[in-house]
Amino acid sequence: MQSFNLDAASEVATEEYLANPVWIALTEAPPAFVERREGAARYRPEFAPFGAAQNYTAQSVSQVAAMLQPGQRLSFFTAGKPDVPPGFDVVREATANQMVATNRFTVSSDARIVRLGVDDTPDMLRLAEMTEPGPFNSRTNELGHFFGIREGGQLVAMAGERMTAGTYVEISAVCTHPEWRGRGLSRLLMEHLSATIQERNKVPFLHVFTNNVSAVRLYRALGFRIARTLQLTAIVRSSADAN
Repeated sequence: MQSFNLDAASEVATEEYLANPVWIALTEAPPAFVERREGAARYRPEFAPFGAAQNYTAQSVSQVAAMLQPGQRLSFFTAGKPDVPPGFDVVREATANQMVATNRFTVSSDARIVRLGVDDTPDMLRLAEMTEPGPFNSRTNELGHFFGIREGGQLVAMAGERMTAGTYVEISAVCTHPEWRGRGLSRLLMEHLSATIQERNKVPFLHVFTNNVSAVRLYRALGFRIARTLQLTAIVRSSADAN
């Protein structure tokens, strides 16, 4: 891998776009992927559980949260903790590293790597359910390009794209079947996917929980640097408010 230096304009875009990545991604996403309400937005739940606003005061958060149906979860990626309005419960809090690629990657010639499409959705959902790589809903794989590796017809590893914010494309759903771990499949797919993103003159980035030490180590070895730490906050409607 060669060094991949962001130019000055890209560095500015990193600060401008990636400090509030979900908001920017939602403003740029196709209308069919998004629900909007008075300066707030969220992905339609079949795509992803993320919502965002330009700021995270209780008033702004309430505009996003008002789109929630009973039983649905809404997650925010923010620089600081959002102000959660009355009527909603916080069900998860965590911190995540936002990491940006600094190396130049090469498209793999490994014949095992295949492009995954809509027909592969059932297999992708099964693998995601087994490995829990993060939110993966019924149409998540339509948010970007996905690649996978099959063995004996079974999907054993995959990686794909989720949010796009300006020149930045988020890598997500990196996972390997438990029986196929330790063979470098995640690394292989990460490198291949990153190369295809760079071929489109985009910059790969990702989010990883700070306590996922092995994943952070892998991403550092691949040449991703930590740009910032973000707060994940997941909320649901309060049970008393469900009716």
